[in-house]
Amino acid sequence: MPIKTFHLPDPNRQPPAEQRRQRALIGGAIEQRRLHGTPSDLKGTFVLDPVYRAEHEGQLRDWCATQDPRPLTIEVGFQMGEFAAAYAAQHPERRYLGFEVRKSYCETASEAFETGGVANARVALVDAREMIPRVLQMGSLDELFVFFPDPWWKPRHVKKRLISPEFVADAAQWLRPGGRLLFKSDVQEYADWAAGIFSADGHFDVERLADPQADIPLTLRERRCRYHGRPTWAVEAKRNLNP
Repeated sequence: MPIKTFHLPDPNRQPPAEQRRQRALIGGAIEQRRLHGTPSDLKGTFVLDPVYRAEHEGQLRDWCATQDPRPLTIEVGFQMGEFAAAYAAQHPERRYLGFEVRKSYCETASEAFETGGVANARVALVDAREMIPRVLQMGSLDELFVFFPDPWWKPRHVKKRLISPEFVADAAQWLRPGGRLLFKSDVQEYADWAAGIFSADGHFDVERLADPQADIPLTLRERRCRYHGRPTWAVEAKRNLNP
């Protein structure tokens, strides 16, 4: 059991779905940020700032284009980029795209790509929930990874939690039939709750994986959990043929 309590949303205090989507965004809506913010001074060959640089949004759109025959993997929240670099190096036949809202993590990941000689990966400094629909052709995504997202423990912060009915409904539109959404957490309640949301959506065939590593490189969080003897959980949701 986690040290803190994993709170569930109050079903009696839920605003409309679109309002919930807006409240969940980290940093606020892109258009508002463009009006009042300035470009980040980013360092790194493979990191993009599509919020303040229109050309970077165009580069992301090109990276996700269906004309590219390579399968596309998107990771939402890639920590320090250790997994991203290892996965992209292990799968040079795939395109990797990571989304993160922390500038330092984007720069660290880009540095890891450069150090490892990885050229099939890009990362973007933006909330994935708002940018993915702007750059991805619906139904074209092969893999969506969500590893150890913030549980947002406090009741007033639950609205910012990444896994939600709205996010899962969006993911169903992003993924191709047979594509997978892979979720990992070291909070069992979060894994249980996520599995329930995946199943309730109706567009996924859901499986609790016996091997939480899921036969892919370990994330930094997983390494730390193993070091401290803490269990982790993995849930795989494959996009079915339901319209």
